[in-house]
Amino acid sequence: MQVPIRNQVVVITGATRGIGRATAIELARAGARLALLGRDEAALAEVGREVRELGADVACYAGDLRDHGRSAEIASETLERFHEVDALVNNAAVGKYGTFLELGDEDWHEMFDVNVLGLVAVTQAFLPGMLARGKGHVLNVSSVQGMEATSTSSAYSATKFALMGLSQSLAREMGPQGIRVSVLCPGSVETDFDGFPGYLKPQAMLPEEVAEAILDMLESAGRAHMAQVTLMPFGRRRGVGDP
Repeated sequence: MQVPIRNQVVVITGATRGIGRATAIELARAGARLALLGRDEAALAEVGREVRELGADVACYAGDLRDHGRSAEIASETLERFHEVDALVNNAAVGKYGTFLELGDEDWHEMFDVNVLGLVAVTQAFLPGMLARGKGHVLNVSSVQGMEATSTSSAYSATKFALMGLSQSLAREMGPQGIRVSVLCPGSVETDFDGFPGYLKPQAMLPEEVAEAILDMLESAGRAHMAQVTLMPFGRRRGVGDP
């Protein structure tokens, strides 16, 4: 069963580019009301302008997920603005490739602080409102690197493996309370991802194709839902350097 996203309030982290930007546009076209989060204030304002031109009711909040206090502020401001939140799309992430010995403490801390601890903080900020209503959806964007790592992705893959475990545990905990928790694992995507400058590969997916999958997952309802989805470029095998 599908429930249209129209008029639902959806929070998207990492909304300034790539998958996040494409998801904001896709959901705006579907009639969702949007709260967009991102670190780059100018880029965030531009995405906000784009979705407003599509007729979306949107609020933009600049902030770094490593600032857990700011995440709590954004959740409060979002609830004050929209009164409720139907879904949270945890898309923001950073990543760096390098051999295990090349990656330093700063690299490891940054990736875990954003990809895991930052996601935890923003989820903790929005979950109480969903629990109070007895419904909601947390959709975590992971990666095929969270299921099968490559030789130079130790830190990034470690964060995505952690996200898979977090998502599975949270789904079991929240399901009986009416909260859906799902995880999307994309393969190669044509996007200028942090740490992967100019990351373009033959047969890579477009961010818009990933955004379409996110919309499908958010609209999935009823007694069955898309708990874990792996999205791959057609004709490619999983686990060959996909971030």
